[in-house]
Amino acid sequence: MAAGEITSYRHYRRVPASPARAVFDAFLAASVENRWDDLADLYAPDVVIEMPFTPAGVPRLTHGREELRGRFLAAGKVRRLVKADNVVVHETSDPSVLVAEFDLHGELGGSAFVSTYVMVMTVRDGLITYSRDYADTAAAAERIRQLRASSPAGSSAE
Repeated sequence: MAAGEITSYRHYRRVPASPARAVFDAFLAASVENRWDDLADLYAPDVVIEMPFTPAGVPRLTHGREELRGRFLAAGKVRRLVKADNVVVHETSDPSVLVAEFDLHGELGGSAFVSTYVMVMTVRDGLITYSRDYADTAAAAERIRQLRASSPAGSSAE
């Protein structure tokens, strides 16, 4: 493991966690370990996720855990995450809200990719109830283009 890389939860530096931080830690662990059902289970049944800068073909809003679960599972069929790094968590004056910056590294169609994120997460009763996610849209658009080019149906799994 290189300095700062997270390839499994045991590599993630543990600090005393607020409730939101504990959920983010579980979010990151499930993400880099490709545990899509576990990841979806971290979200409230009526969660709203906003992604204001998504590329064409990717929904800007996701409503509900089961819609999100479907998106995670579909994406997991075509890409695999391998690690996270550059993780910085900013706790706010509201212990239920945090801002996280991180890079996710993965593989899609035999090619490596990195996606940079900033996530504003709200946690209530141990579940993510709202998230506003900002991602590297140029990298996401390129991955979608690659996916569509390699798929005879031209479908999107992101």
